[in-house]
Amino acid sequence: MMPRQVSEAEVVAAALVSLPAISPTRLRHALSQRCPEELWRDISNGRSNVRGVLSRGDIQQATTAAQRFNFDGLRAALDINSIRVLTAADVEYPEALQNDLDRPPVLFVRGDLSLLERRIAAIVGTRRATAAGRATAEELAQELASAGITVVSGLALGIDTAAHRGAMLTGSTIAVVGCGLDRCYPARHQEIFNEICDQHLAVSEWPPGTPPAPFRFPMRNRLIAALSEVVVVVESGQTGGSLITAREALDRGREVMAVPGGLRVAASSGTNALLRDGATPVTSVDDVLREFGMQRPVRNSVHPTPLIKGRAVDIVHELSQGALTLDQLVQRLSAPISEVVAAVGELLQLTIIAESDGWLELSGSMLVSGKEHR
Repeated sequence: MMPRQVSEAEVVAAALVSLPAISPTRLRHALSQRCPEELWRDISNGRSNVRGVLSRGDIQQATTAAQRFNFDGLRAALDINSIRVLTAADVEYPEALQNDLDRPPVLFVRGDLSLLERRIAAIVGTRRATAAGRATAEELAQELASAGITVVSGLALGIDTAAHRGAMLTGSTIAVVGCGLDRCYPARHQEIFNEICDQHLAVSEWPPGTPPAPFRFPMRNRLIAALSEVVVVVESGQTGGSLITAREALDRGREVMAVPGGLRVAASSGTNALLRDGATPVTSVDDVLREFGMQRPVRNSVHPTPLIKGRAVDIVHELSQGALTLDQLVQRLSAPISEVVAAVGELLQLTIIAESDGWLELSGSMLVSGKEHR
């Protein structure tokens, strides 16, 4: 595919974000009053009318940086990566952000811009997700995407990536990242990042060349919340980025939903706290669709689940409350180890449970089954 040629206005807008000493708040205000090219000329010439954008002590620093700025390098990075640069004056700038008091002054996008015009749900959660949590995120995303809802998340390990993968099976997804769109973080997600850029959409408020940094991820989380109508937290600890996303969503009047988890599951302590504080519980995708005023189409096919019995049922019940070692299972069930081992082997073969570093856990979704009866 031929690289896209960006306009001069886009390059200048991207350059403005790269300048030192100019805050997003001041830049947002300045771009509401003049075009990027005019603002750049004023800064590069050190004109006094930029004092509303820069403090007196910062004008010289910004002017020097503007005069030495490598426009050719920035233009090449935008071109070769097919990155669009948007300001609030552009018709493609997301409507959900237009009236947001903390909207990015400049937005970088790579992929299918039309996804920003669709109804959007966020699915977020912890990087240290359980197998059941990842399965739940993937199932929810797949079902929402098949209903025409675009799923947005943060491309992080755990729940985020599972949500992206699920949405890509049946529909569309948006990845909001905390670095420039010419790089992928974490690096292990390069393949899925490439697919998102080619067939879906990646969004950032940082220019090419910007590395990931801890302070950028809370900013990314507030952007995920701002783009969404509904935020679904699948798993979260007592602290973490997904709770920041939930708080940012509440500040914007968005609906926050959470998937309940077992009392012994550390990865569900945050979601259970959200539910205690009034978040809407998610027991199936129908709960989320209801917030969009939608219903899932009736399906004719029924997908049977493997039939288990005896000791295997007891094991599934115990693991529904959290991961356990084999020794812990034997102790809890007060059963012969040979009997427990045989049942565990059966459940592993059926992929009902999974094993990781000596810990056993449910590998299936935490959502309530029995969808055909709805």
